[in-house]
Amino acid sequence: MKILAIESSCDEFSISIIDNKKILTNIISSQIKQHEAFGGVVPELAARLHLESIDYTLLAALKESKLDINEIDYIAYTERPGLIGSLIIGKLVGESIAEYINKPLIALDHIEGHIFGANINNKFEYPVLAMVVSGGHTQIEMVYSPNDFEVIGATVDDAIGECYDKVARVLGFKYPGGALIDKQAFVGNKNAFNFTQPKNDGSYDFSYSGLKTNVINTIHNLKQNHKEIPINDICASFQFAATNIIEKKLQKAIEEFKPKTLTIAGGVSANCELREVIKLLGKKNNIKNTIIPEFQYCTDNAAMIAKLAYEKLK
Repeated sequence: MKILAIESSCDEFSISIIDNKKILTNIISSQIKQHEAFGGVVPELAARLHLESIDYTLLAALKESKLDINEIDYIAYTERPGLIGSLIIGKLVGESIAEYINKPLIALDHIEGHIFGANINNKFEYPVLAMVVSGGHTQIEMVYSPNDFEVIGATVDDAIGECYDKVARVLGFKYPGGALIDKQAFVGNKNAFNFTQPKNDGSYDFSYSGLKTNVINTIHNLKQNHKEIPINDICASFQFAATNIIEKKLQKAIEEFKPKTLTIAGGVSANCELREVIKLLGKKNNIKNTIIPEFQYCTDNAAMIAKLAYEKLK
């Protein structure tokens, strides 16, 4: 069973081909440099750049997989959630290819895809407790099968990745700034500032707007009083507040839902502190099947959509 998958939900246009369990190719056309000048993703620009990437990514994917387009059995694409213009591009490409080779078309969920990105070179044992962290999403999901997902907690405002990028911008870091905060945090003092614990209320929901405001106001106050900005300490204290609440909520979810697999997914799953949190929670709670996704499957990519499609069809 050969599936060609398309991912275009934000600022990456990606095409991947899976042959049963094996990923044959995962071509990604990234737009980070084009959006860097604006300090974030510009939706209209993202959609236009996707149009320019179609030929290259499709031809490169077929060449690398050594397949003819007519050998494909299914076409899958990201239907939701994401930037509407970018999603439309992926949908139209998927529909065009499916019509051309007369093969079934499968519309899939971006978040579910991220979760199954962790399953590409691993094997889920159900139920799975998944922590989804990205620029647009922060949520905890229980996965009972490839067709049975339950969101038990989600952000009510800013996502964790969005919060990281906004704090990074005020610190003077280039977009995307989350990785730079992660790097600086490791040489800073996490106890230097007592930043707001986001929505520390015993629920499974998240709220990062208060933490974002707290950190940004602290930086502005230091500047107004002509004091030195201890960047490393601010990064460390911010990262501790942002990730410690995830650790607390996941521990509570582990105790309630008793998962057989613990994993993390989404672009922010590349964060070193969060990866360590997942490892420690797995060890502490004796969850032997604790899965940390490979870095190449953390950010938006079509391999995760291909894997999701394969598992659903299987």
